[in-house]
Amino acid sequence: MFVENITENPAYYFSWIFAAGFSICCHEFAHAWTAVYYGDETPREHLTLNPLVQMGKQSIFMLFLIGIAWGSVPVNPAAVPENRKRAMISFAGPLMNLILCALFAVAAAVTVRIGSSEPIMNFFYYASYVNGALFVLNMLPVPTLDGYSVISAFSPELEEIKRKYAPRIFMGFALLIFMTPVGSYIFGLGATLAGTFLQLNLRLLGVA
Repeated sequence: MFVENITENPAYYFSWIFAAGFSICCHEFAHAWTAVYYGDETPREHLTLNPLVQMGKQSIFMLFLIGIAWGSVPVNPAAVPENRKRAMISFAGPLMNLILCALFAVAAAVTVRIGSSEPIMNFFYYASYVNGALFVLNMLPVPTLDGYSVISAFSPELEEIKRKYAPRIFMGFALLIFMTPVGSYIFGLGATLAGTFLQLNLRLLGVA
């Protein structure tokens, strides 16, 4: 279990927790900021990186226990009637993760270039990897995930499906992730995305 790394590999354990927690908070902050920018005041209290606000105690506990967590920002679609803007509110979170994936890859490449210690480079790579995985996961067209919300912003029928069946569909999807190789594929795509950014920056810095 993930929590066993606290004694077996503490550098990995705490790097993962900090990277994942920070990235989730940034993801939710992006949703909140975009919503407020477009006129929805509902998530104003989420204009923070405080994990207690963005994630909650249960999510933080699960992060420390199994390395997986979540966040949530309340929004009021009625406050933003334009479809394109509602889609942007949903896309803002994954976009933040994609940007962080690239930025942490830059940091990892720079640490390699200047010869910093391996734990520092590993931390930046873990952070890039986490954000790559969060981007891939959240862009899947599954109700309650951002990818579905982006699409459903343009379709009342899809919104109705989300309203009625989202919890059941997402529960089935969660079981699919944990009980089949699907979860490994998602994290694998995240690692590929992070690795691609890292290799590109290493080449630009003349390291590889």
